[in-house]
Amino acid sequence: METFRQFFESKLAEEDKNLKTTLQKLPQRHRTLVKGYSYEFQQGNTLKNDDEHVGYIDDDKKKIAVAAPWHYGREFTFLHEIAHKVWAILDEDKRKEWRQIAKANKECKEPAEEAFCMAYANFYSKHQVVIYNNPQWNKFIESLPK
Repeated sequence: METFRQFFESKLAEEDKNLKTTLQKLPQRHRTLVKGYSYEFQQGNTLKNDDEHVGYIDDDKKKIAVAAPWHYGREFTFLHEIAHKVWAILDEDKRKEWRQIAKANKECKEPAEEAFCMAYANFYSKHQVVIYNNPQWNKFIESLPK
């Protein structure tokens, strides 16, 4: 019979393995943006004490926290938070190019940065969300400096 400690350690090892697998899909330049960050996975559809958000990235504490949202997988949410770091390093030309691409999609109602983060997360997710699977968006994500 497995002890609680063995069970707990096996779950941590599983999360570490999943994180490594996901991070390996990203370009090296993007992985280095979150090097040294810690990760917190929470239960529930939204973050503790926050009924609106499913994830956050804290640069001061070097931490990424992700809930277990109903409509998105944790991998997707995790990648979305990393995408905020990628957005921060894009030059103004790339941001302008993205804004034009996103604006051309009439279904896109999110602000440019949020749409970028959804597209980025979708591009690298194992299980993509259909509404963010857009060939132009994928082409843009693919074009980012590696």
